Amino acid sequence: MANSHRFDHFEVLPEQRQLLVDGQAAVLGARAFDLLLALIEHRDRVVGKDELMALVWPGAVVEENNLTVQISALRKLLGAQAVATVAGRGYRFTLTPSTTANAPELPTIAVLPFTNMSGDPEQEYFADGMVDDILTALARTGIVFVIARNSSFIYKGRAVDIRQVGRELGVRYVLEGSIRRADNRIRVAGQLIEAESGRHIWADRFEGTLEDVFELQDRITESVVFAVDPGVRRAELERIRAKPTSNLQAYDYLIQALPGLLPGTSKAEKDGSSSLIRRALAMDPGFSLAKALGAFACIQRVIDGYGVADDVKSGLRFAEEALADHKDNPVTLSMAGLALGSLGYRALGFRVLGFRYEEALRAIDRALSLSPNLFSVRFAAGMLLSVVGEGDEAIIHFERAMRLSPLDPGMSALMAGTGAAHVVCGRYEDALVAARHAIEIDPNYTGAHRLLTIVLGLLGRAEEAKLAAQRMLELLPDFTVSRYSSVLPVKDASWRKRLATVLLAAGVPN
Repeated sequence: MANSHRFDHFEVLPEQRQLLVDGQAAVLGARAFDLLLALIEHRDRVVGKDELMALVWPGAVVEENNLTVQISALRKLLGAQAVATVAGRGYRFTLTPSTTANAPELPTIAVLPFTNMSGDPEQEYFADGMVDDILTALARTGIVFVIARNSSFIYKGRAVDIRQVGRELGVRYVLEGSIRRADNRIRVAGQLIEAESGRHIWADRFEGTLEDVFELQDRITESVVFAVDPGVRRAELERIRAKPTSNLQAYDYLIQALPGLLPGTSKAEKDGSSSLIRRALAMDPGFSLAKALGAFACIQRVIDGYGVADDVKSGLRFAEEALADHKDNPVTLSMAGLALGSLGYRALGFRVLGFRYEEALRAIDRALSLSPNLFSVRFAAGMLLSVVGEGDEAIIHFERAMRLSPLDPGMSALMAGTGAAHVVCGRYEDALVAARHAIEIDPNYTGAHRLLTIVLGLLGRAEEAKLAAQRMLELLPDFTVSRYSSVLPVKDASWRKRLATVLLAAGVPN
């Protein structure tokens, strides 16, 4: 038995029967630990339920529900992606062992949703948007490792135990607070808590007018960073001070648009977000972040098959303008870069418009150099690298994104992206595991059903591919192969042709 098993920020010590998360012992029951060891030691294959039950409960008669409970406990600690369910077969451990020495760990922090004290439910989005900006600003400093909004916001509206949050998200610190907005005044209270001990590290209150909202965000961010690392350099704090817009109404519209851009949202929700982004740009035509997110919204519409040619043109224009206006915002760079590489149109196999891979890669590289620990940057890098055929490198970025947002409600998109990267590398069985896991997480995520159809076809499992295609078409009734092929961003022409052939064979209309 190995002395230890390392996976990113996790370390399993078999002899001591300990699981370390960022060097700190995690609370894990004896059965869950035995199950984890069994999965790790057989991580090269799918392990059947009966085999696992025999390994974890030797000689005992137990119900299958016991296994399900322990699997759930592991996923809470390691992230939903760590243990994949293979329908009808069993489970597989999916984390990649660390092969190089770990870099020094940054302090880890989760920013919980701030409580809206305004007495007006309509102001919830404002509180959420402000937290999102603080979270992004913290990530941009490079001083702390920040859990992404999508994971920390699962605690919204819940009474939480900070120690439990620390265990579930694997963080050292938790920032929580409240916002009160009345007329033109705003009051923000915040406190930074050490998760393991519950000790308050810092607390303060900030007041101002709505026009001061960005300054308030900067002050909160600086206070948190200084509390975590008093030796932080002034130059590092300058990274957080780029205001996204001076127009508060435009800012208001953009933060209302954010929820509809998540994976798995409906066409109506995506359309609503696109409309809000257009309203933001009407208020501030130079709002680069809104342009970049508008470009991302266009990607979603086009790939799902309900966008039109104008969406391709609009998305590319948004991306170009965003990059021209603002070259140092990592979210803008990553979303606009992804759009440049993902949006385009082909006729008879020849590029007519878009698919500007080299420009896209340069934008993503710049975003990574500015904020390597920002979820949106890692997500965009993984997606773009899959498109250009760098599957193994894409998986590295997807895994990092999963670490940044271990409880992400859009985990299905990350799993599907990982599956697509496995397809690029010719690992169809691994891609199948990822596709099924993505559907298990979100049965309505269209990208996962499309991936499942393709992978089953590539594996020669024709009847299963047809069933998967039927489910995909229930979700996307207007989807056609010819239209998909014309906007498919995959760089390799032979792969585009092969994917089209597989979809047609599965019964998807041409």
